[in-house]
Amino acid sequence: MLPIFVLVLLLQSPQPNAAAAEFAKWREQQPPQTQLGDLYARYHDYLQKAGRSEAEIDATFLEIERERWDRLYSNPAASFNTAPNAFLTDVVKTLKPGRALEIGMGQGRNSVYLAKLGWDVTGFDISETGMSLARKSAADAGVKLRTINKSMDDFDYGVDQWDLIVATYEGASWREKAVRGLKPGGIVVVEGFLKGPQTPPGASFTANELVKMFLDLNLRVLRYEDVAGSPDWAIREGHVVRLCAQKPER
Repeated sequence: MLPIFVLVLLLQSPQPNAAAAEFAKWREQQPPQTQLGDLYARYHDYLQKAGRSEAEIDATFLEIERERWDRLYSNPAASFNTAPNAFLTDVVKTLKPGRALEIGMGQGRNSVYLAKLGWDVTGFDISETGMSLARKSAADAGVKLRTINKSMDDFDYGVDQWDLIVATYEGASWREKAVRGLKPGGIVVVEGFLKGPQTPPGASFTANELVKMFLDLNLRVLRYEDVAGSPDWAIREGHVVRLCAQKPER
């Protein structure tokens, strides 16, 4: 029998929003087995030709992604890693707990882990369903989290606020604003797929791309890995890239 909390999530799962419903109708006309990245690129062109502005297109994709993640987190049979990210757990072994921010916290696997270690954790995500699971996990573990329903582009990272920023299997449009929010001496931890034809859009990086991204922001790269392994968001073995970098002390 499913746990009561999961049953409630399933009963309360939101219906597709207007943008997601429109995309689903368009998708039915596309060739089967088309990769999501290709579908998004084609749909962007379709909306552009229909006269939508870039701001309208960005808002449309945000709602499509919100519905996709709400649906995934509402599905008890969904396959994804619910344990904390292995690279993150290794990095924080030597760090003194402080203020941590998780970008795209999802169901809270990393945020709850950090809170149990004594970190003061804030997480944000576009999926309220995912954050409901995070709050439930935190309550079960006897720890507290701050959860904020925002996109990575809309969240206010502040200035010199965070000792640790974590982003696993997210895009990188956040990096400039987030680095401003990182305290001098603070650490950023990033993991994603090595980009390939089957990897999802936004969460994939070419070889050494992460290194260049953060060197360009004057961070010191402490660790970089490009290894075969088990990506957190995949059902089979793959290839991952991982970076740990530090903001210079003033």
